[in-house]
Amino acid sequence: MNTLEYISIFDEKRIRIIQILYLRKEDFCGIDLAKELGISKNLLSYHLKILERSGLIESERCGRKKKYKIVKEHEKKVKKILEILELK
Repeated sequence: MNTLEYISIFDEKRIRIIQILYLRKEDFCGIDLAKELGISKNLLSYHLKILERSGLIESERCGRKKKYKIVKEHEKKVKKILEILELK
């Protein structure tokens, strides 16, 4: 795990985003994630950008919306993170 990946997960909201995306095994649009977390779209956008820059998640445009998912190559790493944090 690189430094940026470590830094990106040291936040409760970002850990919850990773948990939701990992456990649901489906792409989530930003609006649905914001509702699930009970936070504003702006705050969610801030956290998603950090996670995208770290390489743990990726986004795809779907019309005017963006859908987010765990990067395939990092699924095992995310699983390990959640196990360590006992969130799986």
